[in-house]
Amino acid sequence: MERTCWEELDFQYQEPSSEYIEEELAKIEEQLREFCALIDIEFEKLRVNAKTLKDIIIRLDMRGLYFHIYHKKMEANEYKRNIGLLVFWILKLRPFWIDIQQEDSDEQIELATYINEKICLHIILSLLREYNSNFFEYGKDLVKAYVNELEYSLRYRDLSKESMFLLFDPFYYLYFYNQSTQEDGTTII
Repeated sequence: MERTCWEELDFQYQEPSSEYIEEELAKIEEQLREFCALIDIEFEKLRVNAKTLKDIIIRLDMRGLYFHIYHKKMEANEYKRNIGLLVFWILKLRPFWIDIQQEDSDEQIELATYINEKICLHIILSLLREYNSNFFEYGKDLVKAYVNELEYSLRYRDLSKESMFLLFDPFYYLYFYNQSTQEDGTTII
């Protein structure tokens, strides 16, 4: 085996503190509560694999280290970290489910089938709404088409971490463009 210049490096990844993990879990729980309220299901019906969710938080933290090492100490922007990676890992590891009861409606059964994708869609749209409320306010038909395409993609397409990053970059840059220009298009100094 060929030797590398870093093989003697004594470095081990250290997991974030339990306080950090608890803070991140609380943020995810808040999003889940919003999601349940929005689609009118009891939060208690939603089941979570806590070990998998902790693993997702650790993987997000590891990616922060990756950006620091391999991208010249770059910090991942909120879209890439909070949406792209979180959504990627939820889709991949599927930490959420709803127990089906015999008396559940067809709509509830279908929701249970797509619960991870629906949660991801909620996470994505929540942050997009925060950054680009005009997209939702003025583009109703476009939003509907975008949501349908995105929901289909989350369910059936192969999405890499990097494709998730690229998927949200236009919204991220549009936000900063809108913050730096006036309504007539002139730059704010």
